[in-house]
Amino acid sequence: MPGVTSSVRDGVCVIEMSNPPVNALALPVLEGLEKALKEAQGDGRVKAIVIKGAGGKFSGGFDIGHLRKSTQGAPASDVGEFNAILCTLAEGGAKPCVAAIENLALGGGLEVAMSCAARVATPGAQLGLPELQLGVIPGFGGTQRLPRLVGLEKSLEMMLKSKSIKAEEALKLGLVDKIVDPANAVNAACELAKSIASGSTKRELSMYRKDKLPDPKTAQAILKEAGKKAKHVQSVMPHVALCVDAVAVGITEGPEAGLQREAVNFKKAVSSPAAKGLVHFFFAQRATNIVPGVTDGGLKPRVMKSVGVVGGGLMGSGIATACLLAGIGVVLKEIKQEFLDAGVGRIQSNLASMVRKGRMTEDKARKLMSLVKPTLSDDDFRQCDMVIEAVIENLDLKQKIFCNLEKICRPDCILSTNTSTIDITKIATKMKNPERIVGAHFFSPAHVMQLFEIIRTKDTPSQILVDTLGLSKQIRKTPVVVGNCTGFAVNRVFFPYTMSATALVDIGCDPYAIDRAIMMFGMPMGPFRLGDLVGHDVGVHVGKNFIDDFPDRVYQSPLIPSLLASKRLGEKSGAGFYKYDNKRRATPDPEGVEGLIAASRAQTRLPLDGSSIPNGLTPQEIAEMIFFPVVNEACRVLDEGIVVKAGDIDTASILGMGFPAFRGGIVHWGDSVGAAVIATKLRTWATRYGGLYQPCPYLENCAIQGRTLAQGPLDTKLKSRL
Repeated sequence: MPGVTSSVRDGVCVIEMSNPPVNALALPVLEGLEKALKEAQGDGRVKAIVIKGAGGKFSGGFDIGHLRKSTQGAPASDVGEFNAILCTLAEGGAKPCVAAIENLALGGGLEVAMSCAARVATPGAQLGLPELQLGVIPGFGGTQRLPRLVGLEKSLEMMLKSKSIKAEEALKLGLVDKIVDPANAVNAACELAKSIASGSTKRELSMYRKDKLPDPKTAQAILKEAGKKAKHVQSVMPHVALCVDAVAVGITEGPEAGLQREAVNFKKAVSSPAAKGLVHFFFAQRATNIVPGVTDGGLKPRVMKSVGVVGGGLMGSGIATACLLAGIGVVLKEIKQEFLDAGVGRIQSNLASMVRKGRMTEDKARKLMSLVKPTLSDDDFRQCDMVIEAVIENLDLKQKIFCNLEKICRPDCILSTNTSTIDITKIATKMKNPERIVGAHFFSPAHVMQLFEIIRTKDTPSQILVDTLGLSKQIRKTPVVVGNCTGFAVNRVFFPYTMSATALVDIGCDPYAIDRAIMMFGMPMGPFRLGDLVGHDVGVHVGKNFIDDFPDRVYQSPLIPSLLASKRLGEKSGAGFYKYDNKRRATPDPEGVEGLIAASRAQTRLPLDGSSIPNGLTPQEIAEMIFFPVVNEACRVLDEGIVVKAGDIDTASILGMGFPAFRGGIVHWGDSVGAAVIATKLRTWATRYGGLYQPCPYLENCAIQGRTLAQGPLDTKLKSRL
């Protein structure tokens, strides 16, 4: 059970918070901390107090499970008064407190530490206030104490970017007072606490320090700039502006007023859709490695020591880099020496980029490169624990590769394909043991993107899945286990995205207005800019799989093929919907695509039912027409059991497609709109623009039954009455 214990040694009361694994500040911990502080402040034997965490960690912050209840509107105890406890018993108590920070002090954990008179930390310990990642703001005085300890500008950077710092930087800034060996952390904190209690060391109250604050004019300029940036996202992420506001009130009106504003703004933030979405994503992401019937069977993953990669292109070299960063040996195979040299060069370039950014030393990069074995022969895969094929999307080529790998590799070697769309049972058709193959779909660039899509068939052994999940943990990726189908989960769910965008152009929308609307929605770029980035030739090639397999629910605009015919492939050709300079900076090129768009509109002749063309769609209407079909396809994926839970699609949509995290993922967002609203609009659009918009039975039945998309309908065979 989480709780707090205390003991007195040589006049110092050592209070220990315990709630494994990171000593989260759950209600029992907060209540125990209050009780222990009261007792220590009233104990005549005690001269000073030290607060520490159990198990070699201080605290990872406030209990997010409690926060989840608040965002969902469920009954939850009000913890707002805890800041008053910190002010009166820790910071303002007669007996000084010192925090002994081991390993980490994040969020509420750092706020507890900042209420102390001083802090000692172990080397490399992480300190930060990452609350904005969850759609809320610091609520235990962080908006007031951090600016006074590290300066206004640095504190805003740490809070608004959720950027933690290491103990070494914290020492320079004044956030910690000493860095000590972990074995001596508590003793050093006790000595410092006694020194403060005796008056040998000056006691400073964090809340009232002014030495790190800039002059009023400079402070006003810093706050104005931060407020301006916050205003840009205020409509969808209000917590950013609420955080800046709480800081500003504290700076201009004093810390007491700042604490009051912090409490008010915290309550506003926690009730926002952004907080609900971000907290949902937090839990969904952490649950993707739980696969019923697989991970609950007691199987243990094998540690991958050597991974083979077939193909040294952008994807293959990225996969190799991801493995190297985890200390896994890599056998990189190509068909020609020049291709092999290029692949090795790409890996070196990936590591060199990390050296330039200060993420690793040159010596570390050299050591990692020593783990690479370049080869032109499949024979070098004989001792690999896993081989990942990462060649072009050519079915015949992939089939040949796996027939050969099956003969050469150990029987326990996992054979995997990085295909993004091809049904893996087709790839395995010519294998003697087709059950050996598993999908290992990385997203480009593979050493950067966090999502790792693991594709299983009905015959995939559980041990192979457990081992592949184990690899995801080794290389620090977020896995999503999905069933086998065209496009799997991410590409399958998002195939209507670009198709619907082209339909909008064909009914009269400006492609650049569409891109702007989708960026306003929260995507990193719009569908046409994304098409330019990926390459429209690639888009057409991938899209053919969906046209072949789902002919009744696709939209085939002549627009993209006409771009290819005009050699406007996107960034790589210097022009697509945008034109690009030698630094690949994009500029809209309406004149370049005007004729192609006009021809496409003339050929498609939408709407199909003869109704009038919409006269100027709002950004919200554009976003709905593009994303409602995506929600619809997500419903089909849920209905078919391609994923086992809606949270997996939400996680995959955010990490794989850049769907805005503050919206919680595509299914979570769909539920925020409502199944009935989405089904009604899709039905209307299906009449006007075709089968791409036809709502599926799963969605229709959720609408009829008043159930969420995440729950699913009670009766999936119920015929629609709408």
